[in-house]
Amino acid sequence: MSVIHIPRKNELDLRAAGFLIAVGIALVCFFLRLWYLQLVIAPELADKATALRTVAVKRIAPRGLILDRNGVRLAGVMPKWVVTATPFQAKANPWVIQKLAVLLAVPQEKLWEKIKANEWRPHIPIPIFVGADIGVATKIAESGDYLPGIYVDTQPMRVLFDTLAFSHIMGYVWTPNDTDVTRLKAQGIEIPEYVGKNGIEREYERLLQGRRGIDRFEVDNKRRLKRVVQRNAPQPGSRILLSIDSDLQKYATGLLKGYRGAAVAMDPTTGEILAMVSSPSFDSSMFEGGISKIDYDKLLSDPGIPELNRAVVARYAPGSTFKIVTAMASQLSGKFNPNRTVYCPGYHVLGNKKTKCLGVHGAISFHAAFTQSCNTYFATIGLEAGIDELRRVAELCGLGEQTGIDLPSESKGTFPFAEWIEKKKETWYRGDTVNTSIGQGYVTTTPLQMACIAALVANQGTIFQPHLLRGIQEPGKTSPPALQAAKQINRIELPPEFWRVLHNAMVSVIESGTATKAKIPNLVWGGKTGSSEHQSGSKTHAWFVGVAPTISPKIVVSVVIEGVGHGGEFSAPIAGAIVQRYLFKPAKLDSAEAKTSTASVISERVR
Repeated sequence: MSVIHIPRKNELDLRAAGFLIAVGIALVCFFLRLWYLQLVIAPELADKATALRTVAVKRIAPRGLILDRNGVRLAGVMPKWVVTATPFQAKANPWVIQKLAVLLAVPQEKLWEKIKANEWRPHIPIPIFVGADIGVATKIAESGDYLPGIYVDTQPMRVLFDTLAFSHIMGYVWTPNDTDVTRLKAQGIEIPEYVGKNGIEREYERLLQGRRGIDRFEVDNKRRLKRVVQRNAPQPGSRILLSIDSDLQKYATGLLKGYRGAAVAMDPTTGEILAMVSSPSFDSSMFEGGISKIDYDKLLSDPGIPELNRAVVARYAPGSTFKIVTAMASQLSGKFNPNRTVYCPGYHVLGNKKTKCLGVHGAISFHAAFTQSCNTYFATIGLEAGIDELRRVAELCGLGEQTGIDLPSESKGTFPFAEWIEKKKETWYRGDTVNTSIGQGYVTTTPLQMACIAALVANQGTIFQPHLLRGIQEPGKTSPPALQAAKQINRIELPPEFWRVLHNAMVSVIESGTATKAKIPNLVWGGKTGSSEHQSGSKTHAWFVGVAPTISPKIVVSVVIEGVGHGGEFSAPIAGAIVQRYLFKPAKLDSAEAKTSTASVISERVR
């Protein structure tokens, strides 16, 4: 048989078998894949499919309301039309911002400032204009692709009802920057669309911000809305009640108008702040919608430094108001004798150094020395008590440390404790003790710290932590707010007789001493004036601290006015007006009446 005719049956059988095996393997893989898709990951695929045909829209939570101690609304929420832009798209299409600026009738530079400030989150729509009218909002909404990356929506925006009198207390609200994000993340707080900046808005962010809502919509393959799948309404933030008396706050703001300085009024029995004014103030409405760089630079360059909260941040030598501390140090040292006299020739002599007194008082005892603010007397008893005793009392009073008030950036003031002197590499002399005894030299305090010392005197040695938060009401609750308990932070044990002597001397300061302009009809109350030197050739800072009434005190006050002269001429009458308003005036007054009464009180007392 020829080779050509040899059969090839075995080779064909192998090919057929290989083909069948390959088909079988493919079918097995196919069925395994079907099994995996239909049984193993079917729920996950269903979720993805649902996600592809649904759109989630976040809804901003309204911030919690802020009320004063009498229920007067200080901060609320109002829906406003807000124009937003995506920074990435805005930079890619700068012509869009140019068109938008024409529509909004604002310089496009203002819009670019807000966009550049949020470049750190390039793909998130950020607000660039707040408060568009309905006509403009409609035009923007209908523009569609003609304004890519631009959106408009109503959002619950924070509204402050008095943007001048409460600017240092309340702070303001705007979009978070990277510093805010870092701070809030460290506190475990979810980053909101708008965040509190400074003041109460920042301090109680966790309570005020609320919880976002989410709306889910089903869309078709062209992303057109078909139906609402789910609505989760946003939850407002907690309602918080402040200790501030809004009428007293506005009244005190009027009293300090035209001055640089601060006033603090506090309930000594609880530490609740009744009023806290820093002058000059600023209008926080300029921060609404984001302040422009030009306006912010103008605010920072203002020589009056209006953004500085002088009540808790500024530090001043306390002058003769510190003599309250010197008297306590003398008592604790065991050397205090109110009947003992010191001779005052018009100055105190230590070596070749003379410390000037306000007058020539001759032989003078404690009561008269306190009433007339005799430097010679207090320099003498301060030296006898010694710097260690002065430091011990200052520490018990909380000087050189923050009071712990619920506001950011509080200053500690300064006090020459041994560690501080060593750090400064200074040598301590007896002359430094003289300066300290009369509230000069290295000593600086804040108006809030001096209000706390007045409260200590009112409570005969007990100090409560000053605070602004009075109560909290959870969202949706109708029950009264849960009030905060007073927190005692220190106690100075001194005999009742000492407090009686000190209180009587403080009353005489107002009745016949250096603060007669603080007299209030039908009220017995006490205080202490001070005039602190701060710059050679300049007028002194004017101080006054007071307790009212002397029996069962309800209010303490601390006032400082910069560079005007004696405390009895300027700060005492203002403090008297604040006390009189709180104790004798009705809680609510017409604003015109408030302005008239403020002006008349100032002119009458300072005349």
